[in-house]
Amino acid sequence: MFNLLKHHIKCVALILILTITSLRVGAQMRVGNIEGRVVGAEGEGIYAAMVIIAGTTQGAATDVDGHFIIRNIAAGHITLEVKLLGYTNRTLSVDVVAGHSISTGDIVMQPIDKELNEVQVVGKSAVRRQQEMAFAVSVVDMSMAYNSTISMGNIVGKESSVRVREDGGMGSNYSFSINGFSGNQVKFFLDGIPMDNFGSSFSLSTLPSNMAERIDVYKGVLPVELGSDALGGAINIVSRRNANYLDASYSFGSFNTHKINISGAYTSENGFSLRTTLYANYSDNDYKVNVQIVDLATGAKGGYRKVRRFADAFRSLGTWTELGVVGKPWADRLLVGIIASASENKIQTGATMDAVYGGIVSVNHSIVPTLRYSKDDIFIDGLSLSLFGTYGAVGTEYTDTLARRYNWLGEWTETTTRGEFSLSDSKIGNREWQAVATLSYIMTEHQSLTANNSFSTNVRKSRNDAVPDEPTNDVEQNLTKNVSALGYKVNFDKWNLLAFLKNYHLANSTYKQFDIFTDNERWEKVSSTKNKVGYGAALTFFPIADVQIKSSYEQACRMPEVNEMFGDGLIQKSNTDLKPETSRNFNIGAGYSRVFRNGQRLSVDANFIYRNSEDFIRKGVSVSSNPTTSYDNLGKVKTRGVEGGVKYESQFFHVGGDVTFQDIVDDARTVKVTGSYVGSGETENVTYGQRLPNIPYLFANGEFGVRFSNVGLQHSVLTLDYNCSYVHEYFLSFPGLGSVSSKKIIPEQTNHSLAVGYTFSDGRYSIAGECNNLTDAELYDNYKLQKPGRSFSVKLRYFINKK
Repeated sequence: MFNLLKHHIKCVALILILTITSLRVGAQMRVGNIEGRVVGAEGEGIYAAMVIIAGTTQGAATDVDGHFIIRNIAAGHITLEVKLLGYTNRTLSVDVVAGHSISTGDIVMQPIDKELNEVQVVGKSAVRRQQEMAFAVSVVDMSMAYNSTISMGNIVGKESSVRVREDGGMGSNYSFSINGFSGNQVKFFLDGIPMDNFGSSFSLSTLPSNMAERIDVYKGVLPVELGSDALGGAINIVSRRNANYLDASYSFGSFNTHKINISGAYTSENGFSLRTTLYANYSDNDYKVNVQIVDLATGAKGGYRKVRRFADAFRSLGTWTELGVVGKPWADRLLVGIIASASENKIQTGATMDAVYGGIVSVNHSIVPTLRYSKDDIFIDGLSLSLFGTYGAVGTEYTDTLARRYNWLGEWTETTTRGEFSLSDSKIGNREWQAVATLSYIMTEHQSLTANNSFSTNVRKSRNDAVPDEPTNDVEQNLTKNVSALGYKVNFDKWNLLAFLKNYHLANSTYKQFDIFTDNERWEKVSSTKNKVGYGAALTFFPIADVQIKSSYEQACRMPEVNEMFGDGLIQKSNTDLKPETSRNFNIGAGYSRVFRNGQRLSVDANFIYRNSEDFIRKGVSVSSNPTTSYDNLGKVKTRGVEGGVKYESQFFHVGGDVTFQDIVDDARTVKVTGSYVGSGETENVTYGQRLPNIPYLFANGEFGVRFSNVGLQHSVLTLDYNCSYVHEYFLSFPGLGSVSSKKIIPEQTNHSLAVGYTFSDGRYSIAGECNNLTDAELYDNYKLQKPGRSFSVKLRYFINKK
């Protein structure tokens, strides 16, 4: 499979190169364009800097990422002036070539050290600008994590109201929870592109942190540009925008873990652009777990022992490569690309660790050609268009054919039937199309309209060669979704408002088993269509300097996903009767952020959330000798929660923390009964008012770090960082059912980690070391699924950025 992936990458890359080199610009022009990016000393984009052609009024302001473009400049030699209050002015010479867009690369601005009438004025980075929007959003500056060995997902998991839940080590199943919404209720984007159809081998658990400039974590209403059916949260990875750079790293650590990451970009003076990210990961995942040992001869359970996992290895590789042109009169950006990835995962256990497997293997592979186009001021001034399209071939293979039963010592005995969990030599093939279009129009200086349409369709076929007579073999299943949105925005210095309207459409066709355990048992084709309407608004204002208040309301809807309805072919079972879930979401929060004259920054924020959800889609676990999972609708769920955080930063150290409490309860007084031997109707809901199980409700994070300059070498930086996380205990099942002694509990846990980093030669070379789970505590995100104990890792990094 990995050799096949390499072959596909080579073929597609050749096709892309031939396509790009065949592009022609028909008419030569007497004018050209200049584009570039204004950045701070750490490479962060600076917003609202003015870039002016000296001696004229022609110029442009930088956007939230620091980018600018000046169009229709007469060919010849010019001087650019870059200005922003609080920074030293910059000038540079540029030769404008007719019919071309010339890139200045990154223009670095240095802050003014002296006081200015005892008031410090600073330019706003993309991170800061994003935080000041009306949305409830946390912005993770990834430049602070480039030397870290932890995954991109776990970096995001340090944010308030966010929990990353993993089943084990590298490559294990994981899910994100934001304010109680989890799994597919939280959507993922890459540069605003939905990642639903990219395959599990191209996800936050495998992608390198060095490819991202920042990550926006939305905790409620989403921007209209992120066309999606997220119920109450989303994560948008914003890739690095450096015009020319190379960032390469290698890390190694405990459990025979290795990671190789290469990210880079090249942009020529005539507008040709090539951007790529390559990664490879491997781990034996042979960490120790505390488990009961089963005597295979008698089936009796013995005492608990610490033993190593023996069949849990994971490996993955992937690339995201784009090439095309930028800064042309007919396109600000036209890029064709390829997302190609593959992973192989040995499955050691099921939904709990009571099941032990030794020969089950899962393989995932995806080839996703992509096309991106964007153009500002298209046809008329103020009108912007962006388009994105993909066709994906995503496949999953499960192999479970051994006639064996294992225990945690790696011992096994022959069984009379094949299949440790369920006999399977299955292949699931998905053909997925996706198209996203966004049209924005700036009506006036303070008003704008945005329209977005996001369409996707998935055609799935599966076949289990171990059971050739399976009636569902090669039967086509289809899921089609379309989300349309229209937004209106008003933006002033002290406040801004967004109002929007959405329409959701879902169509699916699949098969369903009827009259089980009767003589009339059969499979039948079923299909359905569903439509929903959503709406909402978000408001923010600054009553006084440094104080911001945000509020939002949304009637949200989310359609079921492919795996939720059709299953994963192994542990997760299908549920073709799943209904769309809806939620009325309300957020209100306040924040204080102050930058002092000496560069110190203090930030404090607090937020209140309210969710009233219907047909809530919840993942359940069947606790048995071969446990499985499935998704079901829960009538009504009500969520109330608060979160708060504080952070202090200076040139020499930083300290901060956050805490989240969320009370998520079953709010249905009655439940419907259908297909019962005693008839249909409604009955009293015995779990009404009880907290939903298997969801953390109280957790916190803390951090402290120090920074020293010029230690040993000039232009070097030494950093020491400590992080901790705490999760209060919570129940696997509803707390009001059964006796207290019978309750299954995910225990209280605290994780401590230490990291040291050393960077020299102005950031070109870096070495970092980390220790995670310093106290070697038993950590769980899900019931009886232990995460790795104490581990160590080292990362070596090389970085060069052409200014």
